[in-house]
Parts: sequence; structure tokens; C-alpha cells
Amino acid sequence: MNLKGLTLAEIGAVVCRRLSDAGVEAVVVGGSSVTIHVPAVYTSNDIDLALISGFNRNKAAKALKELGFRESGRDFVHPDSPYAIDLVAEIPYVDQRPIRDFCTVTTPAGPVRTYYLEDAIADRIAAWVHWSDSQSLKVAESALAASHEKIGGDRLSAAIAAIEAGDKRREERLRLARSRLSKIVGSVV
Repeated sequence: MNLKGLTLAEIGAVVCRRLSDAGVEAVVVGGSSVTIHVPAVYTSNDIDLALISGFNRNKAAKALKELGFRESGRDFVHPDSPYAIDLVAEIPYVDQRPIRDFCTVTTPAGPVRTYYLEDAIADRIAAWVHWSDSQSLKVAESALAASHEKIGGDRLSAAIAAIEAGDKRREERLRLARSRLSKIVGSVV
């Protein structure tokens, strides 16, 4: 299949549709979800997929190979796509909170299910808190700034409140993240 010129969201839609046809339900998670919602803010290098119908790598690999992907380490790559496919989980989590509610984003290549933007932002905040990943904090700030009028304040507050810092250094990073996000949207976070 020719994937040249397709966006991350469009490739995600094509891949998820093919997986669904093969009996594997998948959703886009992680940084890829931010890219789907606000592509001008951040572009992930891969498409992280949670196989929510049950993690069956062999079944997913067969469907991906039918689209022209080949295995490269733990990822799947396609000659026409700059984005690798990474099968990351069965149940996606933002920090310690399982995510079971997803939104559907319409693309020219069809619909793709992914995190709500609020959960995608919280996922980036969790990466900052737990791994001191400063790029993730910047991505969360940029995503919020670019789309704050579309953000559900209660949903974002709840998603960030569910992040468990665990120790003093992480608590400090979480406070810093909340402070920086609050400068963008007020006291929502």
C-alpha cells in the first residue's frame, strides 16, 4: 500500500482500520496522540498503538505485513512512511490510570481512535514527572497553548490530579508542570 504523503493521523487511521479488519482493535496513544490532535505542535517519530482487544503481536504483525510493513526490532516500518509502528500495550495507561475512554478523530483516510487531548497532555506531564523528560513538558505546554479553548478543564484537571509523583523530586516536577500549565489556562490545573 502506498503511504507516501500521508500524515501521522492518516497512517494511524489506515493501520487501525486494517488491524480492525483482522480482528485487532487498536488506539493511538502516547506522543502520537498529541500529534493527531495538534500536529503543528509536535510530530512523533512513531505511532504508538495499544491493542485494546488483547495483545496479539502475531495477529497484528500479519495485518501490518499485508499493508507493506516489515518488522525492524520491536517496531514495524514501511518504505513509504516516516513513522514506525510501535505496539506498546494492551491497556494503555497515563501514569497509573488505565485509559478506557477514547475519542475518534476524522482524517481524510478515515477515523482513528486515540486519547482525548486532555489525557494526551497528562501523558506528557507524566513523562516529565517520572523521567524528567523536558521535551514532554514542553510538548504538553505547547499542546495546551495551541488548543486551550477546546480543552475540557475538568477533564484535564482530573487527568493531571491522577498523576502519582511518588517522591519529593517528582512532586517538585509535578508542581512545576502545574504552575507552567496554569500560566497558560489559569487555575484549571
